[in-house]
Amino acid sequence: MLIAKSKSESEVNKALEILIKEVNEELEKVDGLISKIDCDVSVGPFEASVSASVFIDGVEPRRKFLIGVNEKGYNRESSMKKVERRINRLLENSNGRIADSYIKIISSLPGRVYTTAILAVNEEVLEEANDVEVRRKRLKKCLELLGNDPSAINVARVAALFGVSRTMIYKDLEALGYKRD
Repeated sequence: MLIAKSKSESEVNKALEILIKEVNEELEKVDGLISKIDCDVSVGPFEASVSASVFIDGVEPRRKFLIGVNEKGYNRESSMKKVERRINRLLENSNGRIADSYIKIISSLPGRVYTTAILAVNEEVLEEANDVEVRRKRLKKCLELLGNDPSAINVARVAALFGVSRTMIYKDLEALGYKRD
């Protein structure tokens, strides 16, 4: 699967913030893991553009997201150091692995260097199945792996895993078109 977005604003920071927010909203809706990102940052006299293409593989129900940072420094080293510190702070509370990254350094004027970094992160733990649709999707996948035989699952155990009653699992099975004998 591919999610591709591009944003243009008066500054890279603004375009990057909007792009990251929109891509992360799309990533929340799909299963799988980020396998690769292709990004671009360009700056003109009146406009800055940021684009990202995010490639997603598999069906694992994992949380995944992009992190975007744009920092100004007086030279390459100082702007990179600022980016490094900010990214490390953002990743501090994450239980994920960096799947891919993009870094671009732009020198606009002497003594003004901008570094933009975009990172793709896949969380290590499975996403919680907090709503009915997610739970049913996982239940359906499980049943497909078990030959579409609803009697192959332990309803009490499945209910406990999802934190719902057995009645809810029976209703889910019924909504998915399965009858349990």
